[in-house]
Amino acid sequence: MKKGKSKYLAFSIILFVAVFSMTIAGMIIGYRDEQTKFTRDIFINGNDVKGYTVEKASQVVKEKMDEQIDNIDIKIVYQDKVWEFDKSDFEVDSAVKEVVNSAFKASKWTDKDSVQLISQKKGDFRVGINKVFKNFDQKIDEIVSQIETEPVDATVNFNPNKTQMFEVVASKTGIKVDREKLINDLKSDFLRKRAITIYVQTIDVQPKIDTSFFDDKLSLQSKFSTSIKGSQAGRRNNVKVALDKINGTVVKPNEIVSFNKLTSPQDATGGYKDAIIILNGKYANGIGGGLCQASTTLYNACVLADLEILEVHKHTIPVHYVEHALDAMISDGYADMIFKNNSENNIYIKSYVDGDDAVVEIYGKSVPEGVTIKRVSEEVKKIPHDGDEVIVDTNGEYSNKVIYKGEYYRLKWPAEGYESVAYKEYWKDGELVDRQEIRKETYQPQKGLVVEGSQELPEGFVLPEQSVTIYPPQNEQ
Repeated sequence: MKKGKSKYLAFSIILFVAVFSMTIAGMIIGYRDEQTKFTRDIFINGNDVKGYTVEKASQVVKEKMDEQIDNIDIKIVYQDKVWEFDKSDFEVDSAVKEVVNSAFKASKWTDKDSVQLISQKKGDFRVGINKVFKNFDQKIDEIVSQIETEPVDATVNFNPNKTQMFEVVASKTGIKVDREKLINDLKSDFLRKRAITIYVQTIDVQPKIDTSFFDDKLSLQSKFSTSIKGSQAGRRNNVKVALDKINGTVVKPNEIVSFNKLTSPQDATGGYKDAIIILNGKYANGIGGGLCQASTTLYNACVLADLEILEVHKHTIPVHYVEHALDAMISDGYADMIFKNNSENNIYIKSYVDGDDAVVEIYGKSVPEGVTIKRVSEEVKKIPHDGDEVIVDTNGEYSNKVIYKGEYYRLKWPAEGYESVAYKEYWKDGELVDRQEIRKETYQPQKGLVVEGSQELPEGFVLPEQSVTIYPPQNEQ
């Protein structure tokens, strides 16, 4: 009897353990199944997926979307341009899975604020057109690029040799697509329609500069001329060549301009010829004579146009075509005339030879409204010269002029030196409002140079009266 009871007890225990295990297993399976299902009212594109697994929800949403795009027809229209799209432009699978997974994760949030957010939105998740339309952003970019245009500012063509020097080219309004509205319209209609037509909305983009901008910016700011009357042919040629190279130059705000660069190459290949130049205080023949007159003419026009002078040099002796301290000597390689457009607008340079005048005109808006600029040169003092130096023509270089001792021929006159100051004056309504010193220059005095013959006068020969006077130093006169 005891043995039978023991068997019964063992069987009961085994049965209990089995039933308990099955119950626990069922609970675990039920829990796991519950964990893979949507347990709230979650809507994806209007489909309630409560009670669905992620896989089932994905299948349902995909089927609905496949049906939606099966006969979809999308037209994006702008004026006479039309872009058409159909179901071949869509890829549903991956986008649906992504949204369903996101919705499932959100449905399991326990954070009160998250639950409240889902509740307020009624658990509505959407697979938007931007998710299922292949390369959506790229295609929107392509459409936008075919519509949008950049605004074009008004510009000026400068033709200094024409009667109408300035031609103002009108500005153009740009077009910008309202990209946000285009995308929102597509998203909205995609959820409701199969035949979708979207009219692209654009915004006009105004240029920064229109034609009226130039109304007061193409005026004559300065004009300066120097005389080339009496200059030899080579010198006149060189002045003209240099001014031709400068003519038509447009200088932007803050741009720096070098005379030497504008007029290079300053040799025969650049069109220049031999002419008189000043070399070490003496007149000599050299290539490019006259370039300094062109640079001086430009320099003074720049001063009158109120432009900033960065580099300028004086000659060793005063020149005849401009006042003291207002010349601009140049020499390629070590002396230049450099200026800067310190105004806020472009300046335009017209330069030319008119008869016996070398002329530079500057246009733009560099001088304050209503102001006139004047140049003033004032002599501080004269510096006495050292008289004449007499050299003997031992090599017979001047044998056509002098042969015998006591015969003289003047090569160069003695000249006084000067200390001079140049000013720039600003006048308005007939009154001097400002005066600025711009340069202070010293021109050293120059000795005269007289050549005398080297041969002894033959016996009984009398020289005619000499017309050349030998000058002593001025401080000894």
